[in-house]
This record gives sequence, C-alpha cells and structure tokens, in this order.
Amino acid sequence: MNIAVSLYRLCARVLARWGELGCDDLLERSLEDDLPEVKPRAEVTLRQAVPADLDEINRLYSSDPWLYLGNAPPTPDALEKTLALYVDRLRRGEVCFLAICDSAIAHVNWICYKWGDALPEHPIRLRRGEIYTTDAITPPAFRGKGLHVFVLREMLAHARAQGCRHAYTLARVDRDDVYNGLFRVGYRKCGRVIYFLPRGRTKGWFLWRQGNLEPLFRPA
Repeated sequence: MNIAVSLYRLCARVLARWGELGCDDLLERSLEDDLPEVKPRAEVTLRQAVPADLDEINRLYSSDPWLYLGNAPPTPDALEKTLALYVDRLRRGEVCFLAICDSAIAHVNWICYKWGDALPEHPIRLRRGEIYTTDAITPPAFRGKGLHVFVLREMLAHARAQGCRHAYTLARVDRDDVYNGLFRVGYRKCGRVIYFLPRGRTKGWFLWRQGNLEPLFRPA
C-alpha cells in the first residue's frame, strides 16, 4: 500500500465522527484501442438487467456503504427510495450488465450515456460518444473469479459497437481490487479529487484537485 493511501485512511478515520473524507480517482480509456481478451474463472451468463432484477440489485448495493445510494443501515423506506433511483436509471437509457451463475447474480455493473452518479450530489456529465461505467459489485461468494474484468471488458465492447469512443470511471483510492480490474482492461488515471461530506449533509466540500478532472466539473 502506498503512502498516499495510508495517509488517506488515517485522515478518514480521524474525521469519521464529523463526516466522510473521500479520495477518488477519475480514470479514462479510449474505446478506439484494442480490448484485451478476458476469460472468467466461472461459468456465467452475461445479460442486461430488466426492471424485475432491480430489487435484488438494490439489496446487493445496500451491503456496500460506498456504492449504496442511500444511508446505512438501510431501512425498508430507504430501500424503496433507492430502488426508485435505479428504476430511473433504466428509464433514462442506462444499461445494467449482470453476470448470472446458477440463477444467482454474480456481478453487477452499469453503463451511463448521458450522466452518472459520481461524487455526492455532483454527477459526471457526458458528451456524445462518451460513457461512464460505475457501481461494479461482486457478491462475496463470487469474488476471485475474474468477473469484474470479464463483465467490464464486454461492456466496453458493447459501447464501442454502438459508436462510443471514450470511457470514464471513478474509483476510491483504497479499493485495490477495483483498481486491478480497471487497469487490466486499459483504464488509466487522469485525475484525483479529495472531498469532505459533513455528517447529515448530502453535498460535499471539494478540498483538493489534481490532474484532468474536466469531465467531472462540466457546467450543467
């Protein structure tokens, strides 16, 4: 683990009583470059999610405080509210990819074409030909089988076949498992942002920016 990640974790623990310290990297990839060949270490079927899948997808996200769009711990009312957000994603044209293993959801990942949830109350806004991949999650029983890399590679191929030319994603600096998958399919870091989300609030304070973060800070 590098010094920057260790320092971030220390500061996040110190500030936790007052709110959440976030340190996220923006990564990008040209879809005009070749994609690697990827084979998962499990027998899975890849398909796109339909509305009937969203209850289970919402439940999976509720187990991950960083990915979950609501407040933890999730209550029935909170789950209903976040479910509506995922329903809205499908309605506005976002695509959710599922890896299915023995009828169970083994991996979830999304492609956004217009805008996507990125930082607290601060979405990434996309231009024609751009996509944003987000909210990859693998249930514990299916981790270590290369599903994140496999699904992400197929998502990028799908977007390229539709004429998209560039992909972005956002990753928390201390999630090494996510980083490894992103780098394997050709993503590279283009910028870093540090923010603080005070407890009880929904909008963060941006404390530091580095690199090219233009896609994250485009005007509405």
